[in-house]
Amino acid sequence: MNIPENTPWCEKYRVSCYADVRGQELAIDKVKEFLKNFPKKKAMLLHGGPGIGKTSLAYAIASELDAEILELNASDLRNKDQVAKVIGPASEHSGLFRKNKILLIDEVDGISAWKDRGGVVELISIIEKTAFPVIITANDPWQKKFSGLRKKSEMVQLKDLDYKVILDIMNSICEKEKCIMNKDVLTSIAIRARGDLRAAINDLQTASRSGGQIFIGDLEERGKEKTIFLALQHIFKNVNLDSEMLNVFEDVNMSIDEVFLWVEENIPLEYKGAELAKAFDALSRADVFRGRIYRHQHWRFMVYEYFLLGPGIASSKKSNRAGWTSYKKPTRILKIWLQNQRAAKKKSICQKYARYCHISIKQAMKEFMLLRIILKKPEIRVELKLGEEEIEYLDKVV
Repeated sequence: MNIPENTPWCEKYRVSCYADVRGQELAIDKVKEFLKNFPKKKAMLLHGGPGIGKTSLAYAIASELDAEILELNASDLRNKDQVAKVIGPASEHSGLFRKNKILLIDEVDGISAWKDRGGVVELISIIEKTAFPVIITANDPWQKKFSGLRKKSEMVQLKDLDYKVILDIMNSICEKEKCIMNKDVLTSIAIRARGDLRAAINDLQTASRSGGQIFIGDLEERGKEKTIFLALQHIFKNVNLDSEMLNVFEDVNMSIDEVFLWVEENIPLEYKGAELAKAFDALSRADVFRGRIYRHQHWRFMVYEYFLLGPGIASSKKSNRAGWTSYKKPTRILKIWLQNQRAAKKKSICQKYARYCHISIKQAMKEFMLLRIILKKPEIRVELKLGEEEIEYLDKVV
């Protein structure tokens, strides 16, 4: 088959079989197990960061099975009726040219806009009735609206590729394209891609057009955000203490205080017995350093804080873990929020009382035990112009 010269290299060198897939050995094993047990589960959800090969793996599966593949992008399916119309018939009848078929629902994250239109519910219904494997891809499948979809699907995570794997793939492409590239430039592209193979190949093709004359500083590092669920999965499921483990929370768009609460809430879901004790010990030591950083502004302690919070907790177990765990949102966040709401109502009541009686707010707060007795009288509540929420708060605490 003749390939046009202007074909993007990421398409030109897309994998065509399991052997071509690099750095995803565990995912490949799970894929084979899913296909072996089909139709025990009829859908498989490939998830992970952009550019790591989720769609390519789906095409490799189709090639291995000699199956026709019907690809649909979730963002193109507008509502429940559209899902039923497009996917429904395809899920029940064989293809024109091959007996086997695979339904690929790409970038299911785009389904989020359908929340009120029943798209997810209809997709789950189709999965239950399909006669063929359904492969779904997603960057972040952990949103609440996808909980039903997760239960119906075999969850298969693809990890970000190590830069050495990306570098090896780029060297292979350079040989096939007969292009000579500076070794330092190739290494820099591989590192700065941060596990995104597609981005690295696109950068390589761009660099090749300039005859390899590109400065390392011209390459922009891709700031990929990582969800808290992926970060937790990394420390709770892996035991290898690599550089990614040390920086596992660096790309999470969340304050370190919130990260502590998420880790604390979910440690008991993954660890038991002695491992549980070791994990909480590491967390408590990380908290000690956090306190020292806040009290004394000793920011050099952050390296110890992050080491204990990531590798410290990860090393509490003896081996890697498999399977999927539904991580919970911290209940303490809700408790803190409720406490802040109560404190806000108390303060607003004291502010109105202090203004009415010409005393300080601080004094009114000190006298709140007496104040709430005084404020039992409806006429005084009216005089202070207390709101419904403030009155409700008083009636609960009185």
